[in-house]
Amino acid sequence: MLKINNVFKSYKAKQVLKGVNLEVKQNEIKGLIGVNGAGKSTLIELICGVKTFSEGEIFVNNINVKDKKQNKQLKYTFGYMPQRFTLFNDLTVKENLGYLASVYKLDKTSIENVIEVCGLQSHEKILAQNLSGGYRQLLSLAGAIIHSPKLLILDEPTSAMDPLFRKKFWKVIKNYQTQGATILIITHYMEELNQCDSFACLANGKICFDGKVEDFSSKGMLDIDEILKKYN
Repeated sequence: MLKINNVFKSYKAKQVLKGVNLEVKQNEIKGLIGVNGAGKSTLIELICGVKTFSEGEIFVNNINVKDKKQNKQLKYTFGYMPQRFTLFNDLTVKENLGYLASVYKLDKTSIENVIEVCGLQSHEKILAQNLSGGYRQLLSLAGAIIHSPKLLILDEPTSAMDPLFRKKFWKVIKNYQTQGATILIITHYMEELNQCDSFACLANGKICFDGKVEDFSSKGMLDIDEILKKYN
């Protein structure tokens, strides 16, 4: 579903990504970890086509993200949820989703379905600015999946959530996976890595590990800090 081949990215004189190779298989949940500044968010922006890269290739469902002729098709193929809330604070939950539905040319049924899937029924008339942090993130997730993307990209989506909302959030993600979706999630929580089918570690501009949590549990390395310490 997602293939990243030998990707390089620099900001002026600083090289952030130094030949990244990563694959996320169809219907897989893959975690991505790394210290702050490792280039995780930059990599996500390259996948989404927000920023360009100097060398390498990125394919999303066999679509080359550099192929401008397929920009529209690419937009419908993935959904992206950033760490920070980017929807409209002065619109209600339903109005925000209505706006996104119009962007993707979807009918009202799509709005109603995603509200139910994300457990937002009792909050659909509330302004986004009046939502708790957990419900704001659920709204962001609803916005990312309203068009039923095949690839869902999540950038530290639960960093501001309490354990109860994190559990709700992951229930939605797991249910979405059962519908055939592929998910890439940046996280700093070990319990979330345990929910993933596999995970990769980005360090020093490259993917330094790509495997399963069990590969570390046999060595007693169940702490993300310990994993990061090994590769930085």
